[in-house]
Amino acid sequence: MSRISTTWDIGRSSGQCAATGAPLVAGQACIVALVEREDDDAAPLARLDFSEDGWNSPQRPKGVIAFWRAVVAAPNEKRRGFVDDQTLIDLFERLGADERPHRVRFRFVLMLLLVRKRLLRVTGTESDKGVEVWHVLPKGAAEGEQPMPVVNPKLDEAAMKEVTEQLGEVLDGAW
Repeated sequence: MSRISTTWDIGRSSGQCAATGAPLVAGQACIVALVEREDDDAAPLARLDFSEDGWNSPQRPKGVIAFWRAVVAAPNEKRRGFVDDQTLIDLFERLGADERPHRVRFRFVLMLLLVRKRLLRVTGTESDKGVEVWHVLPKGAAEGEQPMPVVNPKLDEAAMKEVTEQLGEVLDGAW
């Protein structure tokens, strides 16, 4: 029996550019990237921070799932979210056709966050051969629009909480 890891260590900023190693300075523009690491089953997703020069260099990583622009916060500055609602919806939609297990888990937890934010609504569920699929529509969907299917990876409560907290740290821009 194989065990699927649900520990995603993608948390906080390192405070330095992943491409150049240079420190990221408060007030400086930066790019935050969520990257898939195919060579690391234990931590398939990672957060990498880049200066603008580093992002535009040849050292840009492969396997970028999503990225967003931000400004490096001062140490005593109140945290602000890096990702706006539309970016979250776009990420959710882009992951729709990807069947790799860690991306299915990521998309399901992202869907739950979007439902909580009332950007998506669940219209129903169905099961086929033991696979549960949730159907969701975006806020303001047109009459007759087809719901998007989302596979439920059956995470237990502890795993769901852990993944949600770690994903929340990344999306909230914890420095």
